[in-house]
Amino acid sequence: MSGDLTGRRRILVVDDNNRERQETARILGEAGYAVDTAATKAEVVALLSQHDYDLVLADLKMPGLNGPAFYQLLNESGRTVPPVIFRIERGYTPEYANFLMRLAAPVLMKRASAADLCLAVERQLPPSPAAPEAASSLAS
Repeated sequence: MSGDLTGRRRILVVDDNNRERQETARILGEAGYAVDTAATKAEVVALLSQHDYDLVLADLKMPGLNGPAFYQLLNESGRTVPPVIFRIERGYTPEYANFLMRLAAPVLMKRASAADLCLAVERQLPPSPAAPEAASSLAS
């Protein structure tokens, strides 16, 4: 778990649409996650050099940094590659479909409700190391 100094899980939101990026960050922040945002490849590179992420939400069709290019960037970052949820506004081409199937990457439509966004994030986050301890302490 990377988390921030308070132990919150850290999520990177990558989207060139300012409104979408900020709304996603707001929802996830209110849900208790530490959230960083990036709109460009340069911002992504800078953030990846500074932080480990528990999860990334990335726009599949950003100009200059589409899904395959973004995933390659993650692999070349020298850090552990976190789970990635790709987001799209509408359908995708066969090229993207093949990429997503090879990667077995989840896809979430943009404009998903806050509840659907948080559920998708929870499903993709690796288990927290503290979770088994908390469960066992409740059982005693």
